[in-house]
Amino acid sequence: MTEVIYDNVMMTETVEMDRGERVEMMVDIYESADTVKHHDLRTNTERHQPLQHTGSVSVKNRKHRAAEVCLCLLCILLLTAVMVLCVYFTTERKQLLTHINNLTDERKQIFTKYEQILNHSNNLTAESQQIKNKIDELQRGLYEQDQRADNFKWIYYNFSFYYISSEEKRWNDSRQDCQQRGADLVIINSQEEQEFLQKVVVDDNNYIWIGLRTTEGVWKWIDGTTITNGYWRYQNQYSYRDNCALMTSSGWDDWLCNYHSKKYICKRTILKSLIT
Repeated sequence: MTEVIYDNVMMTETVEMDRGERVEMMVDIYESADTVKHHDLRTNTERHQPLQHTGSVSVKNRKHRAAEVCLCLLCILLLTAVMVLCVYFTTERKQLLTHINNLTDERKQIFTKYEQILNHSNNLTAESQQIKNKIDELQRGLYEQDQRADNFKWIYYNFSFYYISSEEKRWNDSRQDCQQRGADLVIINSQEEQEFLQKVVVDDNNYIWIGLRTTEGVWKWIDGTTITNGYWRYQNQYSYRDNCALMTSSGWDDWLCNYHSKKYICKRTILKSLIT
């Protein structure tokens, strides 16, 4: 009996142990199931997460590409603007250089004109001073002429004084007398002067020596110049070795210089440089 009870107890313990094992086994199964379920959930989550990460990377790549495209377009626009500005400034620079060159040329022309005006002004100043000096010389000459004893025998015409002699002398003696009076035999420089002196001579019978004679067969004035305009009475005028010219009311004539005695005209020029 005791054995039976013992056996029953053993069986009960066994059963209880079996129940406990079953319970433990069931707990382990449930725990395993939970573990598997949790593992499956985690696995599913991990499977879904790469898909989301891949989509995010794709969006970022698109944004990066868009930014790169915008940056490239901006660079192209900047490069285009720089090229346009370079062309514009190059053109402006060429125009500015051309304008500067034109201004430089104009400045040179203005400076040249200024120098010309300045030189002309200096020349006018010098001429003005010369005229002033000549006026002073004329005044002195007039004063000296007024002091002469034979003042009333002199005739004034165009900055010169003419002395018409009342006595007759040979040509050489006539010139010597003129030189003693501070003058010389008259040299006729123009048609107007010739006409003036012709009026002084009364008629054709009044022959008057002038400062013209032949030198080696050529008619020359006493200052050595060859005559350019002659006012001869006759077209064919002789040029003997020792001939001198005389004036009449109708033109020039010629005589032997030291053979005949005639009246003479002396000329004393004032402001010679001004009228020649």
